[in-house]
Amino acid sequence: MTDQFALLDEPRSVWLDTEALKTKFHERSAAFHPDRFHQASDEEKAAANNRYAELNAAYNCLSLTKSRLQHFLELESGKPPEAIQQPPADLMDLFFECGSLTNGIDQFLREKEGADSPLLKVKLFEQSMDWTEKIEQFNARLTEKITELETELAASTTPPLPRVEEIYRRLSYYERWRSQLQERFVKLSL
Repeated sequence: MTDQFALLDEPRSVWLDTEALKTKFHERSAAFHPDRFHQASDEEKAAANNRYAELNAAYNCLSLTKSRLQHFLELESGKPPEAIQQPPADLMDLFFECGSLTNGIDQFLREKEGADSPLLKVKLFEQSMDWTEKIEQFNARLTEKITELETELAASTTPPLPRVEEIYRRLSYYERWRSQLQERFVKLSL
C-alpha cells in the first residue's frame, strides 16, 4: 500500500493543516505537471504523469478528514476498517430523523412530479421551500457534529486507534447523510 503521507512528506497523523498541505502539494507537483513535459520523450512524459497522478491522489486522500483517517487506519492496522451496517446507539436518533426527513422529501417529490395545475405548483413551491429549510437545519447540525470531531482531532496527539476508528465511522455516517440530503436538495430546486 502506498503511504500517502510519505509521498507528500507529511507526518503520519490524524490531523493536518490543510492549507500547508495544499501548498506542499503545489510545490511538489509543479515539477511533474504535464504542461512541463511537452518536449520530453514518451517515457519521460509517462513517468512525470505517473508521479503527478500519485501526488494528486495523495493530496486528495489527505486533504479530507474522513479519507485521511481511513488511510491512517489502513497504514496503522494493515487493513481497511471493517464495514459496519448499523450506526452507534447514540446516533440512532439522528439516523431515524434523517430517514424520516428523506422519506418525507421523497414523498413530496413524487407529489410534485405529478402536479400540473399552476395553483398547485405555487403551493408545492412553498412546501419545497419548507423542505429546503429543514435540510439546511439538519445539515447545520451535522456540520456542528463534524466540527466537534475535527476539533478533537486537531486538539490532541493521535488518539488510540479505536477512537480514531470511531471518529472515522461517525464522519462516514454524517457525510453519507449529508450526501443523501444534498441529492434531495438539488431535486427540490428543479
